[in-house]
Amino acid sequence: MYPILFKVFDHPITTFGVMVMLGVVAASLWLGTALRRLGVEQRDAVGDLVTATLISGFLGARILYLIIHPEAYHGVLSIVALWEGGIVSYGGFFGGALGGVWFARRHKMSIARLGDAMLPALALGQAFGRVGCLLVGDDYGKPWDGPWAVTFPALEGGLIPPHLVGVPLHPSQIYLSLMNLAIFGITAWMFARRKFDGQVLAATMVLYAVGRFGIEYTRGDDVERGFLGSLSTAQWWSLGTAVLAALLFLRFRSRGRLAEAAA
Repeated sequence: MYPILFKVFDHPITTFGVMVMLGVVAASLWLGTALRRLGVEQRDAVGDLVTATLISGFLGARILYLIIHPEAYHGVLSIVALWEGGIVSYGGFFGGALGGVWFARRHKMSIARLGDAMLPALALGQAFGRVGCLLVGDDYGKPWDGPWAVTFPALEGGLIPPHLVGVPLHPSQIYLSLMNLAIFGITAWMFARRKFDGQVLAATMVLYAVGRFGIEYTRGDDVERGFLGSLSTAQWWSLGTAVLAALLFLRFRSRGRLAEAAA
């Protein structure tokens, strides 16, 4: 675990921040190619889309965290106080979708069509971001004495609780990173072969929901995640996302068949 790479005037440059930026770059490169496939040729299109989704995504991730943990709210400024820590990825996904809707309206694109390009990019970016979580000790797993267990030392900037320092844990962050990488590979392959607009969007949502639901059982940061009954809040979001994805898939497929019949 290497939480801090170096400091600039006593301000730490974290490995998590670096990995997030690498994820943004990788996702942007994919989006550039994908948008050109969709006929979007404007030079600033990728920059507009990435900026919009980053802003709305981080706000969504922070707002959902504050809903789950209202004790962290101490005024309007806490909504944008990302430096205090505390974001929820599902909030980021749905918040980022609002940025995508803005872009689609501006460029007169179908939201389903744009989603086919955006969702694989989000998965790719998450694959980098979850490695960043590992490097700072965030989103850690349950104690587990398995063959690929990881241990974390006590380092400045690390997020592992003191009682888990040196304890073998599930590498939940790596599970999530590999899951997102696999989702990107599958959906990028689907993108070039999709039968109707929205097919890749719905498939990405289902794959993420199923994978995230299962990996949640390996997570050890119960207080940070929050629970409702026997399931974590992320698992409830996963169930809702899977249902929404199934409904969207049926709707998009029906539209695709109508478009074929009218052609």
